[in-house]
Amino acid sequence: MSISAPAGQRARNMSLLTAAQTLYQCCISVDLTLTGIVGLSLAPSPVLATVPFALISIVSWLTTYPASAFMRGHGRRAGFLLGSLAAVIGGLISVLAVTLHSYLLFCAGVACIGVFQALAGYYRYTAADISPADQRAKAISTVLSGGILAAVTGPFLATAVSDALPVVFAGSYALVTALGLASTAVVAGMTVDSASNAVEEAALAGEPRTLREIARQPVFLAGVAGAGAGYFTMTLAMTAAPIAASGSGHSVHDAASVIQWHMVGMYATAFVSGRLTARIGAARTVLVGVVINAAGALIALSSSSHIAFMVALALIGIGWNLMFVSGTTLLAGSYLPHERTVTQGVSEMFTLGASALGALTAGPLLSATSWPTVNAFLLVPLAISAVFAALHLVRK
Repeated sequence: MSISAPAGQRARNMSLLTAAQTLYQCCISVDLTLTGIVGLSLAPSPVLATVPFALISIVSWLTTYPASAFMRGHGRRAGFLLGSLAAVIGGLISVLAVTLHSYLLFCAGVACIGVFQALAGYYRYTAADISPADQRAKAISTVLSGGILAAVTGPFLATAVSDALPVVFAGSYALVTALGLASTAVVAGMTVDSASNAVEEAALAGEPRTLREIARQPVFLAGVAGAGAGYFTMTLAMTAAPIAASGSGHSVHDAASVIQWHMVGMYATAFVSGRLTARIGAARTVLVGVVINAAGALIALSSSSHIAFMVALALIGIGWNLMFVSGTTLLAGSYLPHERTVTQGVSEMFTLGASALGALTAGPLLSATSWPTVNAFLLVPLAISAVFAALHLVRK
């Protein structure tokens, strides 16, 4: 069941959600491109280089369930505004951090981006909730397609404006503030508030099922495993890749191009992932994503050339999109409207927890082993996701 709204209003909200996703992804791409490198320059030890990046996912994980509860009481528009303001503040703190060469202040700045990520994570759920059931996959992929512009421009802008201010990279984080301000203007025009109608839906639908009942469904397990494994794989690879590329003798601009192609893979795929999910089913699309992710990992195992980095990360980006869109589609079919707050909050905690684990694992694993070993490790969560998707198909 979806939130009832006139077609014109739904189309307008979809356009605004897509624009908001574009600005969010452009904002986050600055951190994805530079935070590992900046963290390495500010950290007291190389082992701590990826902690600032990991804080984005950790804070997102800690914030996502309270964010869902907040939006239930105050509306999604209010939550999205809060997230955009967090980006503004985070960008300003990060500018100050690189200016003062403060590692702890930098951690605080990127942590604010984690709050933005947590709230922006509900853009796709909102798109699914305002759409008819047979159009959910398309709605999710449409919103995620907003990231393609960010994939092309974000990493380029991150490096292009890095010297715009006297201190290197201060201009990049000033860009984060500007993007946060633009996002605030976009989400202010949304009419997606669901606080009042959530109460009405609960009254009509009766008592919600317990979380245990919802979580025991094969469709829920396949959805969480697909989205979670996709995010863990993507985050671990993307966090480690710039540092591994630098360690392999590639320049900062080469490392940025690796992330750029990774993000192109992540979001250009959105133009087809919704259609593919509708055509072959969400669980089968998860399996396709697993295969493509595994192919990327195997390429990274075979070579440390710049081309190998780009192709591997692009494939991992494509695999992430397929697993994320299809996993979210499975999750959107696992709950009733009045069960939305709990189910979405818990599933986001799991997904962002997997992302945080990937980011936290990247630095120590890369320092202790090697880039090929990191990619071999990626095959484990992919195999687990494949098992849950296959079980859902068997029991369906």
